[in-house]
Amino acid sequence: MKKDLLRDTLKKLRPKIDPEVLGYTIILVLMVYFIFWITTLSAGGKEYETEETIVHIEQSDQQNSYVSEPEIVELDFDEAQLLMKLAWSEAGNQGIKGQLAVMNVVMNRVADENFPDTVEEVIYQKLGKYYQFTVVGNGVFKNAEPTEETHLALAKLESGEDISQGALYFEAPTKKSWHKNHREFLFEDYGHRFYK
Repeated sequence: MKKDLLRDTLKKLRPKIDPEVLGYTIILVLMVYFIFWITTLSAGGKEYETEETIVHIEQSDQQNSYVSEPEIVELDFDEAQLLMKLAWSEAGNQGIKGQLAVMNVVMNRVADENFPDTVEEVIYQKLGKYYQFTVVGNGVFKNAEPTEETHLALAKLESGEDISQGALYFEAPTKKSWHKNHREFLFEDYGHRFYK
C-alpha cells in the first residue's frame, strides 16, 4: 500500500513530457550544435576555449604576420625549372610552404645587390670551390624531379607569396652552424632555419 501511494505520488509530481515538445527540443539542440560546428570551421578550426589554445593561436598569427604584400614574380621557363629543381632538392620533404620558402630565398638574393642578378647565377653561385646551395654540388639538384607540390609552390611564388621575411640564407638545423654565428636569425620553420 505504501508502495502504491509512493508510485502514485511520483506520477503526479513527474512532469508529463509532450512528444512534440521533446522533438522540437532535440531539433533545437542539434541546430545549435550544427551552427557552432560551422562557425568553428569557418574560423579555420580555431577554438578559443583554453588559455593554451589562445597562446598557440597568437603564436601562429605572429608567425604568419611576416607574409609580405604580394608582388607578382615573372619567370621564364628555364628559371621556373631551375627554381623547382632547387626547391625540391632542398625541401622536397617539407611540403609546399617549405619549397616556397626556398624559392623566396633565391628571389631575395636576385633582388639583393650582394648576390648575382639572375635565378641561374644565384643557384650556381660558388664561394671558393663550394656552391652556395649544397645540393647543386652533390648531384641531388641535377637529378631532381619536382612534384605537384613543387609546381604549386612555384604558382604561389609567381602570384607574389613571400613567407621568407626577407631571408637570404637557410640551413637545416644542426649543432654546428656558421650562419648562426655570422648572420641575423629570422625564424625556424619548414625544416630549416632562415637568416638575413
